[in-house]
Amino acid sequence: LAVIEAKRTAVDSNDGKTQARHYADGLEKMHGRRPVIIYTNGYQIWLWDDAQGYPPRKIYGFYSKDSLQQLIFQRTNRKALNSLSPKREIVDRLYQINAIKRVAEKFESRRRKALIVQATGTGKTRVAIALAELLADANWSKRILFLCDRRELRKQAKDAFTNFTSHTPVIVRAATANERQHRVYLATYPAMMQICQSFDPGFFDLIIADESHRSIYNIYRDIFDWFDGLQVGLTATPVEMVSRST
Repeated sequence: LAVIEAKRTAVDSNDGKTQARHYADGLEKMHGRRPVIIYTNGYQIWLWDDAQGYPPRKIYGFYSKDSLQQLIFQRTNRKALNSLSPKREIVDRLYQINAIKRVAEKFESRRRKALIVQATGTGKTRVAIALAELLADANWSKRILFLCDRRELRKQAKDAFTNFTSHTPVIVRAATANERQHRVYLATYPAMMQICQSFDPGFFDLIIADESHRSIYNIYRDIFDWFDGLQVGLTATPVEMVSRST
């Protein structure tokens, strides 16, 4: 599933990059499958999924076996995102559909982060749910984490996922942190800060961050550093600045 090249702590972790790639080349010839490449010096850890066309990226912990298997699965089972359309029963406005298509284009080009800016009341949560469904149908995501800053917004998100999808979301607390069988997880930022490292960095394929303004990343940045999944931020713009002509 993976090869790890571990250097001494006094050595730059990037010194192991070429060596790790050579090991991956050899293992691919032996077993017919390219492993995920990881190289580290004990302080910095880099993951290189070159089989999917991604450059090396810094991670803050090791993937579990299950998460590595998911990466391998995606290599041959991912569908092109432009081959699928957002579900009209979730989003039916042109601007909502266009927002999802623009994010899908970014992810197809191997970008891993996107920001959706919409006016309050124009359906940000529904756009996020339709995007999550699109990624799931295309085998880009298996488990989704939806983050919000208040319990009221968490309840709204739970109701929306329940109404528009076939998945029953689980609210992540200390008591439910060990549940691993769900598709959609909801949490407030403070709750996830306390338990994020009970999940491995690759557990969530998609992280959706509601109210994604600068202060969220200042206070709760450790969450976004720890998890290695695709990230989508949702934020609002004043309604009077939005054209309603489309």
